Amino acid sequence: MPWYCIIIDDGEPREARAVAFVTSLRRAWRSAGQPAEAAAFINRGSASRFTFLLSPGAATLADGLLRRYGASACPQAPNLSRYAPLPL
Repeated sequence: MPWYCIIIDDGEPREARAVAFVTSLRRAWRSAGQPAEAAAFINRGSASRFTFLLSPGAATLADGLLRRYGASACPQAPNLSRYAPLPL
């Protein structure tokens, strides 16, 4: 499974959607037994959006979230230098 990117743009209730996404992702991770291969990252470098990256292990846990938040698959592993780890 590839890495996935989820972008929550300005114009939506951005803060509330981001919190709901992270809460749901953490719940899925805990329900799966907190697998070590599941990792998530966030970039808040833009004032107008949140960008989340999910590792293949995290994406496996969050299939429903990927659809609900319009995730797109990354054609290759992303450069994580601009992202901060998102504690699950």
